[in-house]
Amino acid sequence: MFELALYQDLFDANPRPAWVFERATLRIVVVNRAAIAMYGWTRDEFLQLTLRDIREPADVPRLEAQIADSNGKTTPYRRASRHRTKDGRSIDVDLEIARIAHGDGRVLSMAVVTDLTGVADVERRFRLLVENCADGITVIGPDRNLQYVSPGAERILGVQPGELSGRSALTTTHPDDIKTIRQPQPGQVVRNLLRNRRHSDGEWRWIESIVTNLTDDPAVRAFVSNFRDVTERVEQARALERWETNFRMVIERMPIATLVHSSRTVRYLNPAAIALLGHDRDDELIGVPVLDLVHADDRGEVVSKMAKSVAVGRSDAATIRMLRRDGSYVEIDAEAVRVMFDGEPASVVMLRDVSERRDLLARMMVADRMMSVGTLAAGVAHELNNPLAYIVSNLAVLADELPALTAGRATRRPLGELATLLADARDGADRMSAIVRDLRALSRSDDRTVGAVDVTTVLAASVKMAHNELRHRARVVQVYDRDLPAACGNASRLGQVFLNLLINAAHAIEEGHADDNQVRVHAFRRGDRIVVDVADTGVGIAPAVVGRIFDPFFTTKPVGVGVGLGLSISHEIVRSFGGSIEVASELGKGSSFQVTLPIATAVAAEEAAPTTPPLPVRAEPVVRVLMIDDEAAVGRSTAMLLAPDFDVTAVTRAADGLARIARGEPFDAILCDLMMPEMSGMEFFQQLRERAPAVARRVVFLTGGAFTPQARAFLAEIDQPHVAKPFEEQDLRRALARVRAHGDAEAAVTRGGTARRG
Repeated sequence: MFELALYQDLFDANPRPAWVFERATLRIVVVNRAAIAMYGWTRDEFLQLTLRDIREPADVPRLEAQIADSNGKTTPYRRASRHRTKDGRSIDVDLEIARIAHGDGRVLSMAVVTDLTGVADVERRFRLLVENCADGITVIGPDRNLQYVSPGAERILGVQPGELSGRSALTTTHPDDIKTIRQPQPGQVVRNLLRNRRHSDGEWRWIESIVTNLTDDPAVRAFVSNFRDVTERVEQARALERWETNFRMVIERMPIATLVHSSRTVRYLNPAAIALLGHDRDDELIGVPVLDLVHADDRGEVVSKMAKSVAVGRSDAATIRMLRRDGSYVEIDAEAVRVMFDGEPASVVMLRDVSERRDLLARMMVADRMMSVGTLAAGVAHELNNPLAYIVSNLAVLADELPALTAGRATRRPLGELATLLADARDGADRMSAIVRDLRALSRSDDRTVGAVDVTTVLAASVKMAHNELRHRARVVQVYDRDLPAACGNASRLGQVFLNLLINAAHAIEEGHADDNQVRVHAFRRGDRIVVDVADTGVGIAPAVVGRIFDPFFTTKPVGVGVGLGLSISHEIVRSFGGSIEVASELGKGSSFQVTLPIATAVAAEEAAPTTPPLPVRAEPVVRVLMIDDEAAVGRSTAMLLAPDFDVTAVTRAADGLARIARGEPFDAILCDLMMPEMSGMEFFQQLRERAPAVARRVVFLTGGAFTPQARAFLAEIDQPHVAKPFEEQDLRRALARVRAHGDAEAAVTRGGTARRG
């Protein structure tokens, strides 16, 4: 009994899982602690199980067939199997099974279990890794014959499976390369670059191999070679060598300034780069640290771009300032790519003078503005024709009643009605004048001044300009916060931005459903910023392209409707004011563009305000004024407007005005149209300044708004007042008072000097 108990204890304490089962029923009759721990069932639960319960259900028929097959075996045997634990896990096991005879006639067997789950996984992964590796793997015996060729190796060499096994490893090697093969010593690793013939097409391919000598390893006793096809890489390297040979010759002739640097030191410059930096020879710059040529404030950005080009092979364009030989700085766009130069990695930097890009952008802005004006021409005509229609009608009625009025007879219409017609005509003229002012603001494409801008005024004018585009498509809702501070910007250029957004909103909505759609314009303050939101209920923008809408020449409009400049230019304009423009859009629901601008500072607001108070209007009688305008009607109406305080002499040719002044006719002031045929106002002023400088200082210029760049520069250069047509009487009188006051002051100085000399 003692020995039986001892054997039972030894069985239970065995660290290897084991159990005893009855072969006839497959029921487990004894189990040890290691098996209980491995499978998760308690001892009592185990003794209720059969071998069927620990096998996968689908594997039970195979189990019964194995048991039946082994019933005649009296010697121990081994078998691999897959078992199931209490928690449902599957494990791979190795079973050592021994037959046990029992005194009561039962046939028992003891199974000792080894968990092979981890080992099987490792073997499976290793096999999958080798069999599916894109690189080739071969095992070469000490006799230089191939013992193993992986599927990857067979694919690279273009042979059928098993075709090379047992053959010499040099079978496919180019004869000229055999003598260059390096043989590794035991434990050593060597690299070889050889040509091997591909059996499938006979083509010679460059093969790079890494050979490890494991002949002294008892588990291997062979050479292990890992190799890959590097033909493309070798050909690229050779092409790169040819490219380097021709590189200097190519960039020597390039019109784009090109600089090459490695280790942050200048290695090469082409003639265009030498000229851009103001030097005569390249040896004045070769060997100079690149950062020494960069403005101190821009060096941080340059270092960042250098790091990026090293990491990814190129860097985005950056606008930086570079030092010229004369000590000045030139602003350029720099963009770099990494190449091999003189056998080492280097950066080729293309340098572009930004001034050329700025000129192009300025021309693009003018082109976009002109396109906007062309688009709005019909709308402007409509807005002008409405008041013009009743002005003409009212004037016709007044002209019909004028004989009765001048004769003192009763008119056919009440005087109150005639007064109303006259007031309506004046109101219509004011409306037309406002439209012309809005057009004038839009046309000032060369105005680059930045100051305080009343955003609501600019928005309201832009909405009026876009009215014809919008009125058949949507209702316009304008919401402007009260007491909105001025924004920092330029009224003309902001008008271009708002007009572009409004026209885009109109084009996003189909015609004929104005009552169902809306364009909402909202201006409000957000912290220290002014925000203008232009939202529409149009078709929206696809998510795939919304990130590109600010790119130059990208447009979602049909051919002939847009060229893709508007939003790009608008983005540039807003950015130049320190602002931003963002878009949110959803297909089928519409888009919202938000323009954010900084609030104008107190200094900017002061600069935008008039620097001198308006001069008082003088009403002295018999002030002689020379009026020069090629439109005779303008001269007549001006004479009547200023009478009786001013005696206006009107001429239609600047040459006639010069002749009158040359004859000695006295004029206290001169009103002169700036743009006229034959002799312009600018030419008249130049000649007058040469002949009679004192009289020239009495000139007031009249402008119709059609400025040329020369005319604008002319007005900015001289210190003479100018009044825009159509002008208000008070504006005209104020300008005349200014030049007369200046003339009186000069006369007083002249009289004082004469008295002193006397």
